[in-house]
Amino acid sequence: MINYDEIKNLRKKYGISQTKLSEYSGYSKQKVSAWELKKEIPTEEELFKLTETVNYLAEKITKGELNLTGHRNTKSHKEKSSAPKVIEDSVAYQKRTENMGYKSEYSQILSDLYRKAVSKETKTLKGIGLFSGCGGLDLGFSAAGVDVVGHVEIWDAANKIYEQNFPESKLLGTDITDITDSDIKKWKKEFGEIDIIVGGPPCQGFSLAGKRDPEDARSQLYKQYVSIVDGIHPKVFVFENVAKLTSMKTKDGKLFINEIFSEFSKAGYSIVYKVLNACEYGVPQSRERVILVGVRTDLKKNFEFGRPQYGIVPEIGQISVFGEKKSPRTFKEATEDLQMLENGEISTNDPLHWAIVHPEHVIEWLKDVPEGKSAHDNPDPSKRPPSGFNTTYKRIEWNAPCSTISTNFSMISGCRNVHPTNTRSLTIREATRAQSFPDEFVFCGKWGDVRHAIGNAVPPLLAYEIAKEIIDQIL
Repeated sequence: MINYDEIKNLRKKYGISQTKLSEYSGYSKQKVSAWELKKEIPTEEELFKLTETVNYLAEKITKGELNLTGHRNTKSHKEKSSAPKVIEDSVAYQKRTENMGYKSEYSQILSDLYRKAVSKETKTLKGIGLFSGCGGLDLGFSAAGVDVVGHVEIWDAANKIYEQNFPESKLLGTDITDITDSDIKKWKKEFGEIDIIVGGPPCQGFSLAGKRDPEDARSQLYKQYVSIVDGIHPKVFVFENVAKLTSMKTKDGKLFINEIFSEFSKAGYSIVYKVLNACEYGVPQSRERVILVGVRTDLKKNFEFGRPQYGIVPEIGQISVFGEKKSPRTFKEATEDLQMLENGEISTNDPLHWAIVHPEHVIEWLKDVPEGKSAHDNPDPSKRPPSGFNTTYKRIEWNAPCSTISTNFSMISGCRNVHPTNTRSLTIREATRAQSFPDEFVFCGKWGDVRHAIGNAVPPLLAYEIAKEIIDQIL
């Protein structure tokens, strides 16, 4: 695998500035600078994208087809600069969403979810959120009747979004490793009995996108989760993570998930788990996650995962509906009430719905590609990307759930990130819909932080369905 030093050397050899590398790759100038200074280390996916970009530019420069001393496209630069950079006024944002016009059946369902979440009348249980992020998991549980009285999250940008949507929830701490027994005693005194704790420790240590190292510090954060559950002793806890957690092994060959089971069992809980696909629960996205539910043993109750209402999608584009299950919700259902946008265009009524300006050569590769296909499938070899897999530069399908919304959903070169018919990557609004965030949910901060918060979140609609089952059976 190529390393960043090789990319840097090639960049300098062909006179490609950091600014141009940023512009053509889609990564921020700050990100590129951090890699150059070795303040950050790019992931394999990022290295792949950078290698592809530098090789493309080097080839064009060698052939004399590209001059990097001036602007490539004046119109594109103008359009790009017109896009809003930061959402500062959350109140103004809410006023705008209230007047967005026609709402699809799906977006109305999400609005109803939000109303349930913010209503105090429905709250009969008390909960705490750990590793809460921007609040996807907490929103679903709030809608089901849990008053999330406090939360713990280390990322400042996520906390700012969380505060906009859960103003009455108390930030109990940032770094979970700093939480002490004394802190937990104070929580118990302040809040009284807590019915449920929910949270998803960082998944990078378990994900295929990471190194899958059981000794990674992030892989060990579950121990702090266990410690807080042991101290608070709620009736139920919910632990969410990537599906690959179930197959990860420790250095001595034991299943890592069994280590997690053992720790929670010592704290007095019986645990069940299941790998769920969000599309089985009405989310218009194929997204597999493992959900662990622990029930305090003295309650003498057993939790069972219910039968999902929707059919599963084993492969994108191949919908299989079993028995009497409904067909899964589609990307079309999720976004049919949004304005159609092309490369660089901005919605007139939704500040989260705007399209990134993509390089002209990428538009040429993709403009004739049908939905469900990749630019790598083009009959004309000159319109194929020079490297990569056929899951990259690929359009999603209208009449199927989209693929997993990751933190890089705005990268047109990413895995199935291209709109079904418009030649561009997904907008932030399309990603929030696919993740089942209601339009009323407020996002603030830098666009890159907003994208990361969305991609890292648990779909609120999935969380809501899980919460209802737990409340019905246990609470």
